[in-house]
This record gives sequence, structure tokens and C-alpha cells, in this order.
Amino acid sequence: MKLALLGFSILLLVPACSSGSNPPDAPATDAGSDADARSLLDASDAATDAPEACNTLVNSAAVIPVDQVASDPPAPQGGTVVDGTYTQTSAVIYTGQGGPTGASGTTQTTLQVTGGTIQVVSTGDPATRTVTFTTSGTSLDSVDTCPDTDTRPGTYTATPTTLVVELDGGTDDAGARTLVETFTKQ
Repeated sequence: MKLALLGFSILLLVPACSSGSNPPDAPATDAGSDADARSLLDASDAATDAPEACNTLVNSAAVIPVDQVASDPPAPQGGTVVDGTYTQTSAVIYTGQGGPTGASGTTQTTLQVTGGTIQVVSTGDPATRTVTFTTSGTSLDSVDTCPDTDTRPGTYTATPTTLVVELDGGTDDAGARTLVETFTKQ
């Protein structure tokens, strides 16, 4: 969502960067042993810098667009969150009356809900997370338990086949934003 449930994914919209190029102070090389050695060292450094894997869930969701809509978000309804595997089927940033509209990137997230725990895998950073959550009325409070301890309050609507999470998306020059992510049970 940045669901600590963005929560499950959107704050996960920033693509990961990697570089296969030589550092600026490295001499140019012909294809051969120096370049191969540098690639192995780069791969070794990346392995030691790799973030902790919080779960082994496979991301089976389709890549979907994130859209901005100049209106208020729908009212949350609460409900019972049903255990199961969910894939993200919609991501909308509500920007309020007169706010910006249009495409705002892409996202891809799969969730596995078991009791009060959600395993998350996404195209964001970190790629995997474990989140515990509690609900009350239409409120959903989540706490990352892996790889960090971020907390995020939100609201939600749950049906037997969907989980819709609404999170404060912050404020920018255009005004307040609310991220609404819809996940459909598989």
C-alpha cells in the first residue's frame, strides 16, 4: 500500500534503479576479463546490499495503471476481511475537486491475508513486506513487521471477494490526496 498497507503498494511506485555502467573514475575496458571481474564484483556488492526478503509470495498480479481523479474518494464501508490471496486490480489517487487528473505511473501487488497478517509482494521498494493489521468500524490500522516497523492508519471496505484500502496520500501543491487500492480475491 508508502499500505505501510500502501500502503500496500503506491509508495512503491518508484522504480528501483540499477546501473550496469562503470563508475566515472573506472578506466574504459574492452569486453573481457576486467569487465567480467567488475560485473562479478558489482553482483557481489548487490547481494550484500539486498534487502531482507519478508516472504516468498509470488507476485501474480497484472501491472496496472495508477490514475489520478479530481474528486473525493468513495466512503469506506468496513466489513470482514476474508483470508486468501488477492491481486491488485485498481489504484486511484483522488486529488479532490479541481485537482490533477491523468496517469501517474503503474503498480503491481499481490497480498496473502491470513488472520491479522498480510504478506505483500510488489514492484515497489521493498519488494516484500509483512504487515499486521486491526480493524474497527471502517478504520484499518497496519504495522509493518518486516522489514521495518512503519505504521499507517487508513480506512477500508471488505466484501467476500474484495479488499479496498484508502490511505492518506499526503498533500502537495495541488492539495490533499487519498490513495484507494482495490484488491480482488483469487
